[in-house]
Amino acid sequence: MSISVCVPGITGKMGMEIARLVLLDNTNIRLSSGIARDLSKLNKSNPNIDKEIITSDLNEAISRCDVCVDFTRPAYCMDILNECVKQNKKLVIGTTGFSEDQISKIHSASKKISILKASNMSIGINLCLKLVEKVSSSIGNVSDIDIIEHHHKHKVDMPSGTSLAFEDAIKNNMTSKKDINHHCLRVGNVVGDHMVKFTLDNESIEINHKSFDRKIFAEGAVLALKWLSDKDKGLYTMSDALSL
Repeated sequence: MSISVCVPGITGKMGMEIARLVLLDNTNIRLSSGIARDLSKLNKSNPNIDKEIITSDLNEAISRCDVCVDFTRPAYCMDILNECVKQNKKLVIGTTGFSEDQISKIHSASKKISILKASNMSIGINLCLKLVEKVSSSIGNVSDIDIIEHHHKHKVDMPSGTSLAFEDAIKNNMTSKKDINHHCLRVGNVVGDHMVKFTLDNESIEINHKSFDRKIFAEGAVLALKWLSDKDKGLYTMSDALSL
């Protein structure tokens, strides 16, 4: 059975990469719609995309899909979320930088539709999160903990959603309450580098991940949408999709 996919922000960097992978995929997914609020940008987007499926109408685009994959901005994601709830569509959220109120709305919506939300859809990052959980439960209470990240100069949120996910993984696996030190660098054209450093008196443990190409996030998103396509309502993570 074919899975129809909607990509909001299809003329953006992540939107184009996800659309490209969906078009290249030879399994059971197809690009059914894309949303571009500025249709003048279409000539600069993937030339292989059928321009007939691109629209600026959110309602129309969502109506054509089974699963919507969002990598836009928090405010627009809320519009997408509301439309997916209205039309009973599944939603993959890769957008970061949400407020507590927006996160609460996502949790509420997951009681009506199936949602997979991940701050980072890289397979490697999600494996690192599992390692961080293990180290935190073992020595987190007795070590200094630093999260160091480097992203391109245009990235808006700081700390990144991935760094905050690491922080949550750490705090959820310790019995003591302590400050986690964040160190954020926003220069150059770096896709995303992260390190979680646990420092003891005489040694340190470092968990590193380097992203060479944003393609890894799109690959994770395609894996996520396929996994979510037959899931009941609820809020899921990449750990669920990867069976970690």
